[in-house]
Amino acid sequence: MATSATSRLIPTGYCWCGCGKETGIGSFFLPGHDKIAESAVILVEYGGVPRFLQDNGYGPGGKNPRTELEEWRKSGRRER
Repeated sequence: MATSATSRLIPTGYCWCGCGKETGIGSFFLPGHDKIAESAVILVEYGGVPRFLQDNGYGPGGKNPRTELEEWRKSGRRER
């Protein structure tokens, strides 16, 4: 289920990677576990990064990920 980028996410006190370990106040992940979760979802849902990029409009013939990131940062849309 997709959520709105504007909806506020609330940490639960447990790591969102699925390891079941407690996190610090205000944290979604233990250190490094965000990348574990990210990699797992991309692999399971898309089969890898190239398909993930293509299915989201990036890559050859599509949006440039680096350029999009630079523009996003310049616009002040950084999440904390």
